[in-house]
Amino acid sequence: MSHILTDVEMLRLSYNDIHTAIQNAAPKIKEEFAPTLFIAIGGGGFIPARILRTQLKAEKDGKKRNIPIQAVGLVLYEDMGGVEEKVGTEVVRTQWLDFSTLGQNFTHGGLLGRHILVVDEVDDTRTTLTYTIRELQTDIEKQLALITDETERERLRKETRLGIFVVHNKLKPKAAELPADVAYFSAVDTPDVWLAYPWECDGDIDAHDSLRTHNPKI
Repeated sequence: MSHILTDVEMLRLSYNDIHTAIQNAAPKIKEEFAPTLFIAIGGGGFIPARILRTQLKAEKDGKKRNIPIQAVGLVLYEDMGGVEEKVGTEVVRTQWLDFSTLGQNFTHGGLLGRHILVVDEVDDTRTTLTYTIRELQTDIEKQLALITDETERERLRKETRLGIFVVHNKLKPKAAELPADVAYFSAVDTPDVWLAYPWECDGDIDAHDSLRTHNPKI
């Protein structure tokens, strides 16, 4: 169960805050989902995915092995009819999966048979997350269609799972609901407040961290 923050106007976050929240969430993710592939949504999902990889190393042949991370680039904006843009409802894909790097042992396109965990920093309107899940479902169906043996195709369909992990889930109405078969994990549930992540700080990071002492403890 996610930790729930009390109402605040702005939440400044240090690296330690993020690391601790992800570390606390990792056992539940491992037990209930056991991911074998991370897909980080750029750029907010990059650092959380890297932290999560350390916490969820896979055991194989008695050794701990890193789970691969793939990156996708998505931009969420609203066309204002000119050069001006603002955060809105349209998702534009700037980078997608490189299937050629998903592993030589996966001969069915790289997604089939895997537990795929999409990672981002925050679930705000959920527009970007639902777009990512929908596009991944399309890719999975395309790869399944290439499997001629029906029994093998259905086996791979059952073994392929999609999930989402976000560091923060904002408790607000979402633009869309996630499919029932998509696993969902959040480290911290928070009111609809401004989240100031350390990787977004363009000034003095020490000053940023000193201000975060006024936050509720996570």
